[in-house]
Amino acid sequence: MSVTTNPNHNNITIEFIELLRTEGNKIWNVCLSLNSDLKYKQGVKGITDKDFKNISYKSEHLLLKDIVQMYNTYTSHYNKTSEIPSKLKFILIFLYEKLQGKDLAKAIDIQQLIKLPLSKRFNENVVLLQETSFFQPLEELKKEYVSTLVLSKIGSSEFDAVASFLNRIALIMAQVDGTISEKEKETLKTISSKINNPKIQIEKSNYRDIPEGDTLEKVMAELNGLIGLDTIKKNVEDLTNFLKVQQLREEKDLKTNQNSLHAVFMGPPGTGKTTVARMLGRIFKHLGYLKRGHLVETDRAGMVAGYVGQTAIKADEIITAATDGVLFIDEAYALSSGGMNDFGTEAIEILLKRMEDLREKLVVIVAGYPDEMEVFIQSNPGLQSRFNRYFTFDHYDDKTLLEIFKLNAKKADFKLTEDAEDKLSEIIHGLYEKRHKGFGNARTMRNLFEKIIEKQANRIVNISEITEEVLVTLTEEDIPPINKTIKEIIVFNEE
Repeated sequence: MSVTTNPNHNNITIEFIELLRTEGNKIWNVCLSLNSDLKYKQGVKGITDKDFKNISYKSEHLLLKDIVQMYNTYTSHYNKTSEIPSKLKFILIFLYEKLQGKDLAKAIDIQQLIKLPLSKRFNENVVLLQETSFFQPLEELKKEYVSTLVLSKIGSSEFDAVASFLNRIALIMAQVDGTISEKEKETLKTISSKINNPKIQIEKSNYRDIPEGDTLEKVMAELNGLIGLDTIKKNVEDLTNFLKVQQLREEKDLKTNQNSLHAVFMGPPGTGKTTVARMLGRIFKHLGYLKRGHLVETDRAGMVAGYVGQTAIKADEIITAATDGVLFIDEAYALSSGGMNDFGTEAIEILLKRMEDLREKLVVIVAGYPDEMEVFIQSNPGLQSRFNRYFTFDHYDDKTLLEIFKLNAKKADFKLTEDAEDKLSEIIHGLYEKRHKGFGNARTMRNLFEKIIEKQANRIVNISEITEEVLVTLTEEDIPPINKTIKEIIVFNEE
């Protein structure tokens, strides 16, 4: 950050104060609107640290948390606190007072206000604001800009207003010394990206964005690189080709079929259903059918609440987060397993309505065991009419499971001796022969791999001189007993 000869020179003007006042007035009106919005209040609770759930936070608390974070980001560019411009500190003080409902430009004579940074308490108050915890988000969100995060989460129409305010304040902060250095430009770019594209956080659900620099060619290469899943690969390729041709017909003003992209994935756990769902989101994005193509993965726990009135809020929040992408509901049959009075039925009705409202902006993929999924789809006429694409995922055979295990080992810089591979093959063959509906497939291979490398660590830990070869090699001694391991894993999977 470029530094003036006297960074604490008081260069605050009436025009600068009026600029801050205008911004403050606009955002204060937005705060008043949000504070009376029940959906917003629920959204704030969803991103609040569990130890602070009982605190009644308002929108201005989240904004102050973000403004202080922004301020700290810019001040980190200076080697000494004495170098920080008074004008930058003034922004923090002025906006704090504004978001407390106090207009300094009205409360204090304008000339006195201009001289505020020269007062004894000014710097003390700045430090006090920096150390104040205005809002306590979940641990993983502490470095995020929570004001736009919660608005994005609930699909609020106020998102643009708040994002614009924060972006303008970030720009004002960058310009306090009259210039914007290259470092400041990079900081401004980073802040703006976080404000405009907030990290999505949904309770009991996972959010997966598409990779940076992604292309259709990259997705298809990844799909074809998956071990096994030959039938699924062919199904996805056929669907991709169909959608490409539909686009070509549309470009030539020819009639096209209605493209319902909602799908049912039927199969046991660990057979790649989530992986393929994520790839489909990316494919739909690159073909222009979805704007973002991200994946939100959830299940009954993520959509259904335990008391009246909350399932609608919870389900709507998940669906909003998945808009412009794919909503993947694992073990979806659990939504209908509780009977007519169960809140799962309410979640299904909300899902069906939103699928209709967002028919060009949302793809829903429901997944689970084949028999249960058939019952689930048949349980509601709305589900039968909206889901007409079915993908069947089969158990991996023993040879494919061994390939998956070896791929896990290779990625983690391990290799098997010939004897170790032979013993491992017997375990995997036994697991495959005794597999049942709940057999974990690739997940089981991952768990088995972790068990084996733990056993290897116990074997080599006391070796006086451990070479790289020793570290990366899995021997027959590291593979657990065959029959005992098969029995343990099969029983565990059943449970």
